[in-house]
Amino acid sequence: MAFTDIHSHILPGFDDGAANDGEFLQMAALALRGGTSCMVATPHCDLEDPLPRLEDIPITVEQYRELLRSRSLGLDLVPGVEVRINAGLYRWARESGEMERLTLAGNGRYLLADLPLGDMPNAAADILFLVQLRGVTPILAHPERNRLLASRPERVRELAERGIVIQVNSGSLLGLYGRAAMRCAAALLSQGLVRVVASDAHGPAARDPDLSPAHALLVRSLGEDAARLLLEENPAAVLAGEETAAVAAKPPRRLRLFAPLRRHGL
Repeated sequence: MAFTDIHSHILPGFDDGAANDGEFLQMAALALRGGTSCMVATPHCDLEDPLPRLEDIPITVEQYRELLRSRSLGLDLVPGVEVRINAGLYRWARESGEMERLTLAGNGRYLLADLPLGDMPNAAADILFLVQLRGVTPILAHPERNRLLASRPERVRELAERGIVIQVNSGSLLGLYGRAAMRCAAALLSQGLVRVVASDAHGPAARDPDLSPAHALLVRSLGEDAARLLLEENPAAVLAGEETAAVAAKPPRRLRLFAPLRRHGL
């Protein structure tokens, strides 16, 4: 296994992810132990904030690469951001000639974007379309955690049919975020709408970067080839700036994601 995790908050000092170097190292060790070989550091980025610190991220990533090397931890760390879908992103896409600064690995091809958990702004689809007009493909982070989309997964299908890549969290598959997120994730997977599964790790404890439990669940539910596509091939294609591939749809009865509920006490 050599998973590529395109969504994590492993970089200290930027958001509510790793609090310090110790947590960073713990997260890196957990990721490696779970089969991840490459992780993208994607701090939250709100372009309505006057100080998004975009220029600091690649510099800090290089510093933490050196820390990994000094501890003989063979995790490849890549810079990125998780951009909030709001008026700031709209203005950036409309007025800025620097869209590549928002893309994963700075490759100019894919942008990781997220919605507020409670609602979906009316202009969200238009903002994502404007990003696409700039030649950048949005990856919609964890739509199953959005309250509106969790109850209306057909809205996610509409976005996917417009060329937006759908990413779900490994924790959603395991019941970490509750039944609604799990059911939505199951529905999206069964319809073949999900292209990438990522950790969205925030620390070494509850929201950790170990992708191996999600991998085992996906193998059991969808098969080895689909699990490889979701955790290895498509995420690697994203970083290479290449096209992702769809996972074949499955009848809902084949996708059994509800057993982990008992383990998490939900």
